Amino acid sequence: MERLVNDVYLSGVLHFIKGDSTGENRLGKYEEFSLKREYHDMDGSNRVDFLRLRAFDPEIIQWMEKQEENTPIWVAGELRSSLGSGRIYVMVKKVQVLNQL
Repeated sequence: MERLVNDVYLSGVLHFIKGDSTGENRLGKYEEFSLKREYHDMDGSNRVDFLRLRAFDPEIIQWMEKQEENTPIWVAGELRSSLGSGRIYVMVKKVQVLNQL
């Protein structure tokens, strides 16, 4: 079967990083966080999205747990969907703090 690319690159601020959101699925144990994105929609209105992030890599989990709420970050990952619920999430493969201008 051909491997389809579902890579995503996002930026925003960390949200809900101190909540109790540990889980486990067929890929292993994970921590779930949110990425808050504020922007102007195509119609010019203000919009806020909260995107679900799941970190499986223990180093990424430890890094994210050390961050503060509203830390600006850049995330590279893969768009996935849960088998049971069908909820869409980003499986985080790389994350770093965005430089503030």
